[in-house]
Amino acid sequence: MKIAVVAGELPHPEGTAVGRDLWCWCEGILALGHQLQAWVWMRSPSSPPGPIPAWCRYEPFRAERGWRSRARAVVAPRQELARAGWQPPEDAVAVADHLWSFAAVAPSRRSVATFHFRTVLDAWAVRRVARADVQMARAEQRAGRRAALVLAYSPRVGRHLGQPAELVPLAHPVPAEPLHPVEEPVAALLADWSWPPNQKALGMLLAAWPAVRQAVPGARLLLAGRNLGRMGIGAMAGVQQLGPVSASVEVLGRAAVVAFPCPPSSGPKIKVLEAMAHGLPVVTTSFGVEGVVRPDGAGAVVSDARRFAPALAQLLGDPARRVELGRAGRAAVAANHSPLAAAEARIELFRRRFGPSQPPSAPAGLAPAAPPTRRTP
Repeated sequence: MKIAVVAGELPHPEGTAVGRDLWCWCEGILALGHQLQAWVWMRSPSSPPGPIPAWCRYEPFRAERGWRSRARAVVAPRQELARAGWQPPEDAVAVADHLWSFAAVAPSRRSVATFHFRTVLDAWAVRRVARADVQMARAEQRAGRRAALVLAYSPRVGRHLGQPAELVPLAHPVPAEPLHPVEEPVAALLADWSWPPNQKALGMLLAAWPAVRQAVPGARLLLAGRNLGRMGIGAMAGVQQLGPVSASVEVLGRAAVVAFPCPPSSGPKIKVLEAMAHGLPVVTTSFGVEGVVRPDGAGAVVSDARRFAPALAQLLGDPARRVELGRAGRAAVAANHSPLAAAEARIELFRRRFGPSQPPSAPAGLAPAAPPTRRTP
């Protein structure tokens, strides 16, 4: 099967949430022996911010500026990429890896729109709706109606998109070995703190922390990630602020539990999948495990906000239970969210919707593919 992808994030196993997912399922597609080509169009910088895979072509897209562009966006939001003139091979499945890329693939009779989250749900989660949220919500509805196939990363994300959405797992790399279990009662949370739902989760966690410390006097909390310094966190007993780190494993390797009281934002949370992939248990809300395919109870303790503190304290005080949860969570991620599992789920949906195609000639490994053609706008 031929698959052509348009993406606005750089595919990388240690990149952004979207970039990690893209790298994983595309690597899985190649490992299954299918033909793959991708165009990454990030608006900036002019050169890629890191190494790019052999199957990927990096070419920034310069959006038109001025009143004409703004006027067009009012009528048809997030459609500027249509002017790039990108064209997939005639017999390829044309996949927009995110809503921002759908305008490029929309003309294809095998167009695929991928929805990681829903803007309206995320705005409601933080009780804030901006003009950009309204435009994104309109673009989501438009893409949901136009796409030949709609993919969603959770049932909640897939609802109300103009046509039924097919569920696919968010892809995440699975390390060869789990992290060594930490005996001490250490919780951690690593995030980009500029994202409003993460800010709300931090407020909930800090509010619960004194009760956790009272139940488990030696408990410690590690906080890390970009923009943490802007949060204005004062001194709290047992709380250590690490700030930005070069790799998440620097924090996860020091923790016994990931504590994430997730607000009702939408879609799978990369921090939850990442912890589970490393064999680290998670204490979170039902929204924290949204879109995570796992047996009931595997990998995470799920609690509502009111019971979060006792749930976290109980797990911090039970090393054996942590090991059991971590082992089951890692197995669930490997079975359902690994590069091969995520790729197989997509291929099955592509075949069901678009019909049979020529089988792969041989396992393609990581062989590069020719870049997609473009016509002059």
